[in-house]
Amino acid sequence: MIMGKKVNWIIEADIESFFDNIDHKWMMRCLEEKINDPSLKWLIYRMLKAGVVEEGKYKASKKGSPQGGIISPILANIYLHYVLDIWCVKAKLVRYADDFIIGAQHKHEAEQILNDLRLRLKKFGLKLNEDKTKIIEFGRFAEINRERKGDGKPETFSFLGITHYCTKVRDGRYQVKVKTSRKKMNHSLKEMNQWLKVVRNKMSIKQIWGILRSKVRGHYQYYGISGNFESINAYYHKTCKLTFKWMNRRSQKRSWNWEQYYKYLVAHPLPKPKLTYAIYNTW
Repeated sequence: MIMGKKVNWIIEADIESFFDNIDHKWMMRCLEEKINDPSLKWLIYRMLKAGVVEEGKYKASKKGSPQGGIISPILANIYLHYVLDIWCVKAKLVRYADDFIIGAQHKHEAEQILNDLRLRLKKFGLKLNEDKTKIIEFGRFAEINRERKGDGKPETFSFLGITHYCTKVRDGRYQVKVKTSRKKMNHSLKEMNQWLKVVRNKMSIKQIWGILRSKVRGHYQYYGISGNFESINAYYHKTCKLTFKWMNRRSQKRSWNWEQYYKYLVAHPLPKPKLTYAIYNTW
């Protein structure tokens, strides 16, 4: 969208507590567009009205769809299909569940879209999280325009855990590049560190290694998109260091030195960084 179309501004939008604020009447109205079976509609309505138990007390559901509910993700996509997708047919929208960005050619267009979006969401019982919603200058002319105005480098934006930023290839042509967002990288490494700390004395090395392989492979399968090799490679090396740290704390006696650890990695390798999806062209 950014490389191939006239996009110079990005609307980073965030819906405040989306799942908690889905309007039940509008949800049923959306479902009625495709579903005629009254029994199925009744079951869905009952699920929406089922309520929740918090601290041992029942709380009725006047709105929203419980996160973790079996059909909540499907209902959310149906709701936003009618609230956003159809409404944004003339705008450059990219959406996954309740995360989305919108591209515009001119700033005044982006500002108008954002104002209209607020009204559109309000109609369906939703509103934007204003602290997390912003318009940024982003595109092939962003660097030139910002330099002229003295605004520094182009801003970046993150979408689904991937940070997008403007750069150039060696011959000077414009390029959009991606990397794992700092927040998601830190979170992934923190989770890995905590898991290794907990299991180091509860499992054998063989058991730990089997799960560790799955965890590392899972990281690549999400973040291993074209252009993001540097980030997943950094994750691999930092995970190796964390593993060395905690495996040496399995007992009072030091288990490995670095030479011994590298030999173990040769015999029992962790999955090497690998790009999984060609979502973005390398340009």
